[in-house]
Amino acid sequence: MTTEELLQELCKAQKKALLYSRIALGLALAIIIGIACAAPYAVQAVRTARSSLQKIDAISGSVNTLIGASGESGLSVAETLEKLNSLDYEHLNEAMKKLDGMDLGQLNDAISRLNNVDFNRLNSAMSSLDNVDFERLNEAIHDLDNLMEPLNRFVKALSPS
Repeated sequence: MTTEELLQELCKAQKKALLYSRIALGLALAIIIGIACAAPYAVQAVRTARSSLQKIDAISGSVNTLIGASGESGLSVAETLEKLNSLDYEHLNEAMKKLDGMDLGQLNDAISRLNNVDFNRLNSAMSSLDNVDFERLNEAIHDLDNLMEPLNRFVKALSPS
C-alpha cells in the first residue's frame, strides 16, 4: 500500500468519523429539545401531584380528627364506618369540586382562626353534654350556628355562582 492510498483510507475513516459525530450531535440535540419541550408538562405534573398531596393531607387530618373524636365519644370503629357509609357522596363530590377551586391555605387559615376563637367554649359544652337540658342544648346549637356563619359566608364568597 502506497502513502497516497494510505492517506485516502485515512481520509475515508475521518469522513466516517465526522459523519458519526454529526449523527451523535443531531441525536443529542433532539434529546435536549425533547427534554426542553417536556419540561413544562413535568412541572405541571409536579404541581398537580403537590396539590393532590395537600388535599390528601387535609383529608387525612380530617379522618384522624374523626377517629380521634370517635374514640373520645365512645363510638366504635364500626359505628364510625356506619356513619361514613351514610354520607351523601353526591353532595360530598360537589363539595370537593368546589374545594378544588379554592385556595386551601386561606380556608385552612379561616378554620384555624375559627377553632382558636371559640374552641374552649365548644370544648366545655361538649364535656358537659350529659348534664345539659334541651333548652340549654338549643342555645349552644344557636351559638354554634352564629359561629359558623362567617365561615359559611367565606365559603359562599369563594364558590363560583
